[in-house]
Amino acid sequence: MISSLILIAAAAHLAAFLSYPHSGRFGQPFSFVSMLLWTGFSVFIARVTENYDRAGKAAFAALFALACAFSVLALLPQKDGRPALKKFLSGSYPAKADLYIGLLRLGVEVPSLAPPKKEETPL
Repeated sequence: MISSLILIAAAAHLAAFLSYPHSGRFGQPFSFVSMLLWTGFSVFIARVTENYDRAGKAAFAALFALACAFSVLALLPQKDGRPALKKFLSGSYPAKADLYIGLLRLGVEVPSLAPPKKEETPL
C-alpha cells in the first residue's frame, strides 16, 4: 500500500511538472520537498489503513490521489504568478509545446512534440 501511494504522489508531481513547466527556479525544489512530504504522509496513511478491507484502501488511495493532485497544482510556482490550478480551471490546458518544454527540463527530447519552427524571413 505504501509503494502504491508513493507512486501516485510521484505521478501527480511529474504530471504537473511536465504539464506546467514554466515554474522558474523554484519548480524543482518545490517538487522535491512536496514529494518528500507526500511520501511521509503516505507512510502515515498506510499505517492507518492497514486493517481496512480492499475497498477502504482503494477509497483512501483515490482521496490521496485527488488531494495530492490538487495541492501540487495549487501550489506549484509559476513564472507568471498564476497557480497551475487556476490556469487549468480557466481552460488554459497544457499544449504539446508545454509538454516538450517540460520533458526538455528533465533531459528528454521528443521532436514530435516540438512547436513548429517559424520560417525566417530574409532581410
